[in-house]
Amino acid sequence: AAVRVAVTDLAEYARCPRRHHLARVLRVPEPRGERGATFDDPGRATARGTLAHAMLSETDLAAPPLERRAQLEAAAARRGHDPRASGVRRIAAEISRFLDAEAGRALARAAREGRLSREVPFLLRLDGAGTAAYLVGAIDALVAGRRGEGLEVVDYKYAVPRADAASRYRLQLLAYALAARRAHPGARVRARLQFLRGDLRSVEVAATGRDLEAFAREAPALALGAHAGRGDELAPAALGRDEARCRSEGCGFAGRCFPRLPGARPGGPPGTVQ
Repeated sequence: AAVRVAVTDLAEYARCPRRHHLARVLRVPEPRGERGATFDDPGRATARGTLAHAMLSETDLAAPPLERRAQLEAAAARRGHDPRASGVRRIAAEISRFLDAEAGRALARAAREGRLSREVPFLLRLDGAGTAAYLVGAIDALVAGRRGEGLEVVDYKYAVPRADAASRYRLQLLAYALAARRAHPGARVRARLQFLRGDLRSVEVAATGRDLEAFAREAPALALGAHAGRGDELAPAALGRDEARCRSEGCGFAGRCFPRLPGARPGGPPGTVQ
């Protein structure tokens, strides 16, 4: 039977089946991760990211500052947020800072020239592992070249850039790039992450033909696993994970996978005491 999986679910499962099982299947609220690792409370970070994406998808990117501010506030109000709340004002200010930067101005130019599509939905079929896997998602921004020389997939991240950003979000960007190439046969497709906080860095993610072919082969098996919600039966070691790695990534579930006795040495073997 065919399975249908959201690209974000697929990416979370590929990153760590145990975390996917806890957060996406059992819906266990994720505790705050190691201090200094996540930079934010996971639940609140998701809500803020959703609002930032909505603001970018519904605002005239080239509008004058006062008009743009009103549009950002309206986007927040439509989702039940108080535009006067300090958290909402902070998000709007950061979105405005991005739109005033070179990367934001480039998107505004593409919009004026009719080369920008936002929140582009797709349904991508991939066959393998004895099933048909349908991946569902939406591309934040799809930018066409001025002379039709190619397409650029842009994925917004309302976060501060991390050193492992390209590897962490690689599978998600490959799904978007493959969907874009299927929809526009023969087009050269590039993919990048666009961070909306910190130094507003753009991070290119390799999406060559070979990369996309490998993803198309591997994705159906991952989709089956994500659809079934498997993951709790796999030990961290079987996934190539250890406590130091999970805590450095800021996973709030690290304490479940690597429980410590009272007085245990941080970073030491689980269950050992000094």
